[in-house]
Amino acid sequence: MPIEVLYEDDALLFVNKPPGIVVQPSLKDEPTLLDDVREHVAGDVFLMQRLDRGTSGVMFFSKLASINVKLTRQFERKEIRKRYVALCRGELAERQTIDAPLARSGTITFAVRDDGKRAITIVTLLRATPSGSLVSIELRTGRTHQIRVHLAAIGHPLLGDWLYGSSDASRPMLHSAELVMTHPLSRERLRVVAAPPEDFASEAQRRGIVSSAEDVSSLAECS
Repeated sequence: MPIEVLYEDDALLFVNKPPGIVVQPSLKDEPTLLDDVREHVAGDVFLMQRLDRGTSGVMFFSKLASINVKLTRQFERKEIRKRYVALCRGELAERQTIDAPLARSGTITFAVRDDGKRAITIVTLLRATPSGSLVSIELRTGRTHQIRVHLAAIGHPLLGDWLYGSSDASRPMLHSAELVMTHPLSRERLRVVAAPPEDFASEAQRRGIVSSAEDVSSLAECS
């Protein structure tokens, strides 16, 4: 399928990942976002981050092998800022910093455990109602399923998160809204945003978290 390009130059490609597509090949024979990106670039690209199948939003790829070390260093030094927006169950009361270690608990699941790796998630409330909350999330670490496990651990799992919550929406309602980094060649600050997709906005409206007259993109600061 055609990809939605958010930003592109000779070194980097940012795309808006749609929900429901895997990023790279798995055991199943199915289309991947990486295949679509390679077709767009007509050559090799390097995957610099991953999103779950159900997660939508900003993802970026490197087009030059020579810059990959610089990008990796930015990740290691936590100089790349990633912000997500999510719809979670219940009425979140206040901003929270979740500092809880994560470890594998099953074949595909993770859990908060004392013997796990440190994980820090900052959850900022944008809108709270008894039927669900719209939140903005920043990661200080990048563990597998970190957002999903941490929100479930505080009693507010993602809507639609069949693995850590329940199948009460069409998918886990998580969207990669913004990525800020230093361009590895120009050294200029680069900010790329993507508005939440239609299914995210519709679920927020269906539950009365936002009204039909409100713009979820504006509330999520994706402009």
